[in-house]
Amino acid sequence: MAESIQSNHEPMHSEAIPPRNPAEHVGALVNVLLNERIVQGMSANQRAAAAWYACNGDRERLHTTRVFLRKSQIEGADPIICVYVDSHAYLTDLNANREIYLARLANGGFSVSGIQFGLDREASQRHRLTNNQTTAQQADHEVTIPAEVRQHVQEMVSSLPESLQESISKAILASYLQDRKKEV
Repeated sequence: MAESIQSNHEPMHSEAIPPRNPAEHVGALVNVLLNERIVQGMSANQRAAAAWYACNGDRERLHTTRVFLRKSQIEGADPIICVYVDSHAYLTDLNANREIYLARLANGGFSVSGIQFGLDREASQRHRLTNNQTTAQQADHEVTIPAEVRQHVQEMVSSLPESLQESISKAILASYLQDRKKEV
């Protein structure tokens, strides 16, 4: 008789207290945004840049100039993510909060064994250029990226939220330019 009472018993629900929703991991949400179709077309460095931009805020995106992976010196360990920024002050800030950024990447589903921050000296020099020189430099970059590559990047980021599309596409294109410079 006790068994029949327990099998018909449902937990009590309150109208005043909303039902508890199970927590979703950030990594699961990032995987939804960066679906398999997008990830398959990206290099490891592009995935690292996309993860960095997706797991951090506007301030980090504004100061980040380059993101790439470096092989760990420990056999079998995950790679080390290298993030270059545009100012000494921000570099100090990032180094002070290193563990926070590692945790954000881990929660985002991107495994790395470490994080290394550096100053992008070229970015510091670019800030000293006049607006005319900067505009000419941007025009040069636009010419070096083929239209089909730009179209492919647009397709890759089209399923992302609009607030992330521009910064992630810039990161992917910057990574593309870096890969091209290494080949030359």
